Amino acid sequence: MWIYFYAAHLLGDFIFQSDSFIEQRKSKPIITLAKHVAIHVILMAMASLVIAFVNPSITSATLWSFGQAILIISIFRFVIDYGKIKLSKKMNRVSSHALLFLIDQVLHFLTIIFVLHYFTATTSEWSFMDNIQAFYAVFTGNASIYEKIAAVICIFILATYGAGYFLGILLQNIAPNSELQEGIYRLSDEKTEVKTKYESDGRTETEITTIKTEQYFHDSPAKIGQIIGMLERALIVILMMIDLPQGLAFLAALKTLTRFKQFEHKQFAEYYLIGTLSSAMIGILLGIVASKIW
Repeated sequence: MWIYFYAAHLLGDFIFQSDSFIEQRKSKPIITLAKHVAIHVILMAMASLVIAFVNPSITSATLWSFGQAILIISIFRFVIDYGKIKLSKKMNRVSSHALLFLIDQVLHFLTIIFVLHYFTATTSEWSFMDNIQAFYAVFTGNASIYEKIAAVICIFILATYGAGYFLGILLQNIAPNSELQEGIYRLSDEKTEVKTKYESDGRTETEITTIKTEQYFHDSPAKIGQIIGMLERALIVILMMIDLPQGLAFLAALKTLTRFKQFEHKQFAEYYLIGTLSSAMIGILLGIVASKIW
């Protein structure tokens, strides 16, 4: 049952949370977090209704347990997110923000697993191994078709929105310079040429010339790059699910052709390479997980 609540969490964190909403957290953390938690409460309540729909044997007592679990999960969510906001203000390194994002997601995931199982356990004894078994049930063929569908939805949200947000944090310091104006970015390059002249009397003269070049590019419309990355990772997951990894080579070649001219600049080439490899690695890992579900 936890997978439905985890899907609700991912929907609330990535689909129903806009960039402007995230920015408001910095100035009005309490109010913004309260709204954010309220959205999650609604989504978890809807998840409870979905569980009741796909499991007609669910009793009113179990639904009441869901309500208690939603309350506790929401409290933990507020505390975790508030702590994340406070810690992020004290961090300057990109790696620290990326690690904080991962820790935040892991804590939310563990909260859902443990709290939900605590309130809905069918036996009087509550144990850590019960939570482990509940987690692995999705990947061992013991899950229902509805749970598998919910799990795949989670994979695709993580592969698209979740991975995109994470990569945005990782790559923000190496992105092409965009200080000029919105929609235009600058690529700088520097080459050093060394020329040696040999005189008739045997003397040599060395001339060192440094050539600096700057080119300005009109960027793609807003978030087009993000959408391309999301589609790329989604396709990778699909290819891994249908056991067709050969398609990854075609996908890489297709993406490379779109930015061929800008590869002449080291700054963009490095940014593109790191971003593409990171994106592909996340897509492949999630694709492997998705292939284990079916």
